[in-house]
Amino acid sequence: MNGFRLSVLTAFAVLATTVPGAAQIADSPETARTLKKLGTELSREVVGATMKTYGPLLARMPKDGVTVMADLKYGEAERKVLDVYKPADANGTQPILIFGHGGGFVRGDKKAVANLGFYFARHGVVTIAFNYRLAPADSWPSGPEDVAGVMKWIHANPSVHGGNTKKVIVGGHSAGSAHAAAYAMYEQYQIENDGMIGVILVSPPTANLTDHTIDPRRDALYYGTDASTYSDRSYINKLDGRKVPVMIAVGGMDIPLVQSQAGQLIQALYKRDGALPAISTAEGHNHISIVAHFGTTDETLGPDMLEFIKYVSLD
Repeated sequence: MNGFRLSVLTAFAVLATTVPGAAQIADSPETARTLKKLGTELSREVVGATMKTYGPLLARMPKDGVTVMADLKYGEAERKVLDVYKPADANGTQPILIFGHGGGFVRGDKKAVANLGFYFARHGVVTIAFNYRLAPADSWPSGPEDVAGVMKWIHANPSVHGGNTKKVIVGGHSAGSAHAAAYAMYEQYQIENDGMIGVILVSPPTANLTDHTIDPRRDALYYGTDASTYSDRSYINKLDGRKVPVMIAVGGMDIPLVQSQAGQLIQALYKRDGALPAISTAEGHNHISIVAHFGTTDETLGPDMLEFIKYVSLD
């Protein structure tokens, strides 16, 4: 089962096709057993063990047909840098995926999603992996502001990235997904005529800040400790404005908080639209492997994301 193949029969009436023969986590039983034993906890040990498992696999990741332009500045702050993964045939017609890394709002680097850059560029999608400012030095709303900065950069540099600025998908993993969602849901942070046609949220952790105790080591450093602000900073409460197609992806072994937050967001979008958003469950994957498996022979989530990108990019 490639994620939830039913998922791509979405709120947008997607008539998607599956990718015949695409390998799944179960096709690598040793890796699947390792992840299953690690469970749903997110700890330094789990992160280390997961990356130890995927390190050798990613070392063999195919990179042909992709031009990489690294550490391009999109603003004055030191963290405001991005990498472009450009398909060999980029000619201004290909969709653009902007993707933010995870790291609990306090750490992380765009290199952690380099494998997504190569994967999507090899499938015809110009991909922008970007760093953003981190807490506690920078807090809410630095995330959506930085996404807006990347948006401004792609519109100012079409000849550099070679993508179609009228077909932009904003996405991210974990904390990066929170920044992508905040840009997409809070219209005051959006730039005019940004070309945003879709949003992909992988393992979203903070759709609703009001239903759980905020982690003081991570989330509270970004969102603050004043609980009276949490409702306004919960993007689940900001769905009444601009409506852009949303895809939500969660690992089958993802952390319980993500499972709950994603479920609430799916229900809220269903209530708004009268139909489900695009949903993909990466069966067997944890909070780290849900992005770490891109570029390996395991294509649990990649084809679903590509189908979503292709569909929302249709003229």
